[in-house]
Amino acid sequence: MTESLIAPSGLVRDSVYGRIRADVLTCVLRPGTQIQERELADQYGVSKSPVRDALLRLQEQNLIEVLPRKGYRVKPISITEVSEMYEMRLILERACVLRLVEQGSADTLERLDEYRRLSGDTTLEMWIAYNRNFHLALADSGNRRLTQAARDIIEQFDRLTFMNMSNVQRELGNLQHFVDEHAQIVDAIQRRDKRGAAALIKEHVEHSRAMFFDQIGSLSVVP
Repeated sequence: MTESLIAPSGLVRDSVYGRIRADVLTCVLRPGTQIQERELADQYGVSKSPVRDALLRLQEQNLIEVLPRKGYRVKPISITEVSEMYEMRLILERACVLRLVEQGSADTLERLDEYRRLSGDTTLEMWIAYNRNFHLALADSGNRRLTQAARDIIEQFDRLTFMNMSNVQRELGNLQHFVDEHAQIVDAIQRRDKRGAAALIKEHVEHSRAMFFDQIGSLSVVP
């Protein structure tokens, strides 16, 4: 019995959408991969209808593109798009951080302490989740629209992080400097140091951008 016969249709559609989106963002479905509704329906154990709805929603998010008479394709990532994503991320994260400094509750700021360190036996998947969750925590600014805009762009970075780290086979131990930068950002936010926090988040995003473009020749990015 398929999932569509045992669960409300709205829940099925949201579940299928969430699963396909996660597979795109974590490169289980890699950029440039051509996909068909029937194949995904069989893979996820559902009918074609929720798969079609999910793909159309992902098309609106610029993650999937329609190929006339050929199905769909996971949208490749262009150099221009990467540059625009970093630009948007800096604008949005800086705004979120400044709002956290100004209006974040003591409890909200204290919860950032969990991102000061990372387990020594971290896998690539654990690193990506840790990094994403840190930036999502910064996005939780109290302004719903600002938070949602920041979350959307931050989650799309999973694809870039996965391709960067897996293709260059960078040792995870070398990422400690990013954890240290996270801790410095947390320090500035908890001191309610607006100027320091803004400068540190800018430096952090630019550091990530520089590392990505330094490795651009070995990445699965379509120019």
